[in-house]
Parts: sequence; C-alpha cells; structure tokens
Amino acid sequence: MDDADLFWENIKKEIRQQNTTQEWVAKQAGISFNTFQGWINKSIFPRVNEAARIAAALNASIEFFISGTIRNNRDSIGKISRELSEIYTHLEVISKTLREL
Repeated sequence: MDDADLFWENIKKEIRQQNTTQEWVAKQAGISFNTFQGWINKSIFPRVNEAARIAAALNASIEFFISGTIRNNRDSIGKISRELSEIYTHLEVISKTLREL
C-alpha cells in the first residue's frame, strides 16, 4: 500500500467511524463530490489546502490521515485533560497528608 492509498484508507475509516458519508465530507470541505471520489478511486493525493479542508471537516489532523498515528486534536486534549485531573487528585491527597503532619 503506497502513501496515497494509506491516506484514503484512513479517510474512509474515519468517515465510517463518524457515521457520515463521502458526499458530506466533500461538501463540508468545499470540494465537488465527483472530484473527491475521483481522488479516492485513483488514489490521488489532494493539494495541501484541500487535504486540510478534508481534515477539518472530519475534525482530525492531516498527520493522522497520512500516518494513521495521530488521531486528532480532540482526543489528545481529552487525554491530557484526564491525566491532569489524575495529577490534581494526587496533589490534593499529598497536600492533605502534609497538612495533617
């Protein structure tokens, strides 16, 4: 599988996960549906600005679609938020313990 194939497989997977359609993504990205389908069928990379609009429509990063490793900013923010919450809880316990000493 070449890079363009991976890019489009990741796009299609994200479309399925979001329970939406290629037509919806194309419309949100301001790209004609025929062009969008042509890129997919011929495994053609879109221009960077078009890839960015596709990624924005799916609320994901271009990096994720290229590499499949970076999910999207929302997931990263959620993970960081959960980790900070756990740290805060631990700090409260430490602080309480120190006050009791």
